[in-house]
Amino acid sequence: MSTKWTRNHSESGILRKSDVKEKKEELFVFGYSCKLFRDDEKALHIDQGKHLIPWMGDDTLKIDRYDARGALHDLSRLEAPPGGFDWRVELTRNELDVEQLCDEERYRAMHTDEDEEEMYKGKK
Repeated sequence: MSTKWTRNHSESGILRKSDVKEKKEELFVFGYSCKLFRDDEKALHIDQGKHLIPWMGDDTLKIDRYDARGALHDLSRLEAPPGGFDWRVELTRNELDVEQLCDEERYRAMHTDEDEEEMYKGKK
């Protein structure tokens, strides 16, 4: 038996656990055999970082030639504005209310002793 998060209107909080029987799925894993070749010279070359190339002409910052950062030439459009991004600006009023409820549930344990609360619920 596994637990699944569902919305239950009879309990307080946004999300509460409920026991739901789920069908177990199988996982199939396979692999291929391969041969490893010892190449001490190549290993030393890589350990010393000689296979790395300078990024954007900066010899102090080296990357692998297959590194995706090599395709980035102008990072100014990807940098955060001073003070960072405020992702809440793009949310509707309804979405902000849901985010506030989620934050209350997310950080509830910081100001409430949930174990003690559960103990008192059991005594009633």
